[in-house]
Amino acid sequence: MTKEVMALHEEKPVFMQIIEMIEDDIISGTYGADELIISTPQISKLLSVNPTTAQRAIGVLTDRGIIYKKRGVGMAVAPAAKEKLLEERRARFFEKTVPGFVEEARKIAITGDELIKIIKESIND
Repeated sequence: MTKEVMALHEEKPVFMQIIEMIEDDIISGTYGADELIISTPQISKLLSVNPTTAQRAIGVLTDRGIIYKKRGVGMAVAPAAKEKLLEERRARFFEKTVPGFVEEARKIAITGDELIKIIKESIND
């Protein structure tokens, strides 16, 4: 967890934000397969949140198979966690983000050609 992502927002439950921070760290390579992640007490202290909130986030990630308990050591990243997270986020992107993005473009009269041009320019920057 980097200091830049430590600002918590009111619009989303704190435990969900912690989950996303850890997922982002796995996707970015901060935590690799079988590497230990930040501990619950460290999360609690770093983000100034209740330890129960941090534990809830860890519990969700464990239930989803993203992390696992290394007996006597701590929580570690599951071997296929990065691939699983990328797959989940891609699916969510295509199911939720893209349709909303396209709908908003239509509402403000951006044509398909303009939209494609904007996207290509954004990718090339």
